[in-house]
Amino acid sequence: MATNDKEFANLELAVVDRPGLEKIVASEDAEKVRAKSVKIVALLVLSAAVAVAFLAAGGYTVYRNLKQTEMARDWIEHSQEVLFNLQTQQLRIERVDFNLQLYATTGDREKLHSALMPSTYLGADMLQLKELVKDNPSQSRHAKDLGEKEQKLADIVTSAAASKTVPDKELLQCRNAINVLQQEEHGLLLQRTNDSKEKSYESFLLSSGFLGISTVIVVVLFLFLFRDAARRRLDETRLSAAKAQLETTVRKLTNRAQESSLLTNARDELQLCMTAKQAHESVVRHMHMLLPGTSGATLVINNSRRMVEIAATWGEATRLVDGFAPDACCGLRAGRARWRQPGKAELNCMHFVGAAPDNYLCVPLAAHGETQGFVFVCSDTPKSLIIAEERTPLIVELAELASLSIASLNLRAKLEGQSIRDGLTGLFNRNFMEIALERELHRAARQGTPVAVMMLDVDHFKLMNDTFGHEAGDIVLREVAECFRRSLREEDIICRYGGEEFVVIMPDANEATAARRAEMIRGAVSEIRTHYRGELLGSITISVGIAMYPDAGRDGGNLIQLADGALYRAKHAGRNQVMLESSNAVGLA
Repeated sequence: MATNDKEFANLELAVVDRPGLEKIVASEDAEKVRAKSVKIVALLVLSAAVAVAFLAAGGYTVYRNLKQTEMARDWIEHSQEVLFNLQTQQLRIERVDFNLQLYATTGDREKLHSALMPSTYLGADMLQLKELVKDNPSQSRHAKDLGEKEQKLADIVTSAAASKTVPDKELLQCRNAINVLQQEEHGLLLQRTNDSKEKSYESFLLSSGFLGISTVIVVVLFLFLFRDAARRRLDETRLSAAKAQLETTVRKLTNRAQESSLLTNARDELQLCMTAKQAHESVVRHMHMLLPGTSGATLVINNSRRMVEIAATWGEATRLVDGFAPDACCGLRAGRARWRQPGKAELNCMHFVGAAPDNYLCVPLAAHGETQGFVFVCSDTPKSLIIAEERTPLIVELAELASLSIASLNLRAKLEGQSIRDGLTGLFNRNFMEIALERELHRAARQGTPVAVMMLDVDHFKLMNDTFGHEAGDIVLREVAECFRRSLREEDIICRYGGEEFVVIMPDANEATAARRAEMIRGAVSEIRTHYRGELLGSITISVGIAMYPDAGRDGGNLIQLADGALYRAKHAGRNQVMLESSNAVGLA
């Protein structure tokens, strides 16, 4: 301000000292010129003071709005913390339910222990939730109600060792209580988000208004302050650079938000997958969205752990070999994500058809201490390579999500197979047979259709075991089971009843069809030729007993007994034949 006064003082002197001025104007005119100069200086000082006051008021207003906007964001983060806590409790309840189901099915006490662990953590989560919602009386009441239900659930889980029952009612009550809390908190989150947007909009308007008025004042002042023009241009340059930097930051944040949304969608979709194949297809779909312009695949190590195979692909056709040893991949050998790039990592993997690409990434899929396979990403263009390099952490994160999902799905499939399948033959076991028989009988009763129940037994199996050993007997049982699979319909249910006895349930098959099919099976089994250690085991024959629903009986247990009785008669009559429960043998070798 002193500089301005000095400038206008100099201006006044210049005007007063202008050559010939006193000769042109009178002394009164000189006083008027001097007074006018003083008025200009006063006006400048007043304008500067008004500008300072206006800017101070504007800064205070903007500061107040920013504080209100920050407070609104804090409330939004508070609601998000509450929702995250509720999601955590919901996941723990689902784990309790899942492990109790497994415990009730298998009786494995480790599953009971796995169900007890999440239930114990619910108390800590509840304390955190109550602390978060203590400012909201409604949510506090809901949280208290949820805490009582979770405590009741925890007490039931603790006593589940004796009853082996799944507290479906209590689990449902906990889920409903969580849903109530989530719905109300979602409403609060929406309201707070709208409030935050309004505050941001108000702050933007106020900032824009003050900026506009301030600009006008600055322009007026610049008419009098020519020396500050260079400084103003410098400030504008800095402002432009800051704006460009802000735009770059906003663009990066926007991209990051989109990437986070993609990862969230991928995680949610992987949780919905029922099979490992669906999980692989979901991974490649999201990889394609995350890495436009690239190509790649997910690959899995097969059950023998000796071969890597392609599970799913995206983009253009890859140059990968469909079937190679795990050691052919440098990423699998390293046990971590590995970029192959010229000048950085020159060693190529050995799983390509023809020449290997210049730039590619291999990310192992590992979970629960076991490597499932790896993700292959190929970048053929400079643009796609830049994108892939920038998003490498996201690729690794998505691979980790995929690893956990695929490992869990494989484990679930394995457990399901163990619970309903016979380990030796791969056929359904006796427990599944009993459930399936009751289900098919109920269905047949509704539709008015017949059901045939076959009881099959390998003839002279004990003699074969005694002669050649149990290992040879196992080979025979596997061969017979495979013969059953080839000879029966897809809708027929083949089960190993125990030892060398098998049961076949044939829905919608009358007596003639069942007898004809049984005779076909008997003939096919008699043609089996099996060697053990270079020695022919001899001919294999079976005896078959058939009971029909509803003619012979309407109860599953009764039908099994009748089919077993018919099988006994077939054995007694000389073996290697089919016997109906209602008549004599229908086939004889």
